[in-house]
Amino acid sequence: MKEKYLIVIAVIAYLALVFVGWDDSIATSPDGRTILTFWHTYNDQEEVILREIIKKWETGNQKFTIRPVRIPFDGHKPKLRTALTVGQGPDMARVDWSFVCELARKNAVVDLGTLGFETIRAQYLPAAIGSCNVGGKFYGLPDQSNCVAMFYNRQMFRDAGLLPPQAEIDNTAVPADEFASVLPKTWEEFIEFGKKLTDESKGQYAFAMLNTLWWNLTFLNTYGARIVSEDGTRCLIDSDAAVGAVEMMASLFAKHKIEAGAWRPGAITPEQGFVNGKYAMIMMGPWNLAKFKNAKMDFGVGLIPAGPAGTSTNVGGTDVVIFKGSKHAEACYSFLTFFTNAENQVRWCTELNQLPINLGAYDLVKFEDPHLMTFMEQMKHAGPNPVVKDFGLLEDLVNPEIEAVLSGQKNAKDALGSAAKKVQERLLDS
Repeated sequence: MKEKYLIVIAVIAYLALVFVGWDDSIATSPDGRTILTFWHTYNDQEEVILREIIKKWETGNQKFTIRPVRIPFDGHKPKLRTALTVGQGPDMARVDWSFVCELARKNAVVDLGTLGFETIRAQYLPAAIGSCNVGGKFYGLPDQSNCVAMFYNRQMFRDAGLLPPQAEIDNTAVPADEFASVLPKTWEEFIEFGKKLTDESKGQYAFAMLNTLWWNLTFLNTYGARIVSEDGTRCLIDSDAAVGAVEMMASLFAKHKIEAGAWRPGAITPEQGFVNGKYAMIMMGPWNLAKFKNAKMDFGVGLIPAGPAGTSTNVGGTDVVIFKGSKHAEACYSFLTFFTNAENQVRWCTELNQLPINLGAYDLVKFEDPHLMTFMEQMKHAGPNPVVKDFGLLEDLVNPEIEAVLSGQKNAKDALGSAAKKVQERLLDS
């Protein structure tokens, strides 16, 4: 009983903090401008640039000022849910891409089509803006995006005779295409390379992968498979394309024996095995470039091998949304489109080493790190993420079925058929 009492007190205290910290009755700045609150999860370096962009926007908008409020990324969803419940939400916020659908389904965010978004939609990277598309309407803008590409251990390629000695160039300076000609372009070539890179007696494998739906989208997208229909009403994970993709994934471990089984509980993770020289290839995002460089690794980055639908990847990142509780949606829209325009994206991406989400910035952004240029190219081939109200639940329903295929307990058709039924009943129809 005492524990329940303390929990109640803690909840009341938190609600009070929300009310006091973001009291929208304080709506005007000392110089008479209307305050627009923007909750974000940027780090210190990002926030510096954010505030400078805010100042630029305010120069041309004398009626409004932006109040940026940083909240932790971990836990930003419950904080926003609580604030919205008590009527103390911000005007706009930065949220994880998977949260947009939930907010749209709850009628909490503004349909940007009502503010003229259709006239600028083509400026944004299709895969990134796709996470904001709920039922054919766009409820947010991408502000930051990433994907995965294929990382290669050059030394292991040399040892296997797959990379000529003259390719021994400092990986901090080598152009992205310097060794691209020797990399596998298709999954069939990938398997052939894998056989030369694998030595089970040494615990050395050509490839290591994880098993969560988001990571597996790279395989599924190269086969042209979709998880849910575009209108979000039907689960399509049991399609022939998806079955083919999962069968190929499983064959890397069971048939060709070039995958380490890193998806199994207790196994060495792809990231750690790559650093330790046990895994020659892994799929990874740009967030680990600095870590691998600091480990003095000789590595390269190339595109994901092509399947029947070509090379592709997944897409992650965050979006910015406008809440219906805001009395100034048009001003918020003006700021967010300014924040994500090509000019500001060039500065944001160049100084922070992040991938552009505005297509107008692609020809203008030049990174010192050539690997980031490869990621920019890979992002052009990213596939859309499944947009559902609870992506976590979607993964919980799908991941065990794919693991059953990887471990040989089920065939892909039966497992994905079971997954499709669960997703349809527990997520799409509920």
